[in-house]
Amino acid sequence: MTWRVVCKRSDLPGSRGWPVRVGAASIAVFDVDGELLAVDNECRHVGNPIDDGLVDSGCVTCPWHGWRYDLRTGEHLTMFGRRRGLRTYPVRTDGDYVLIEVEEAE
Repeated sequence: MTWRVVCKRSDLPGSRGWPVRVGAASIAVFDVDGELLAVDNECRHVGNPIDDGLVDSGCVTCPWHGWRYDLRTGEHLTMFGRRRGLRTYPVRTDGDYVLIEVEEAE
């Protein structure tokens, strides 16, 4: 595992996520009441990005078809039955820089 700089904290909008790429991985970084959270930026429904989804109470709703995910756990919360959730990533800051911990190959 390694830490990668993905953006600046000042880049993050308060109302939605910020899309980043780490190798082949598409990740969305969210600032939820001062807590930085990172998840796969791909809804499990049909693969659309979720970074532009509405964030409410620590959850994001996919702007395309309404699937909802807990940003802390990645858990799928939509009523369509139990589905695999989103992968979550450890996040830390170094000054204004946001770092995500990923596998070496990513």
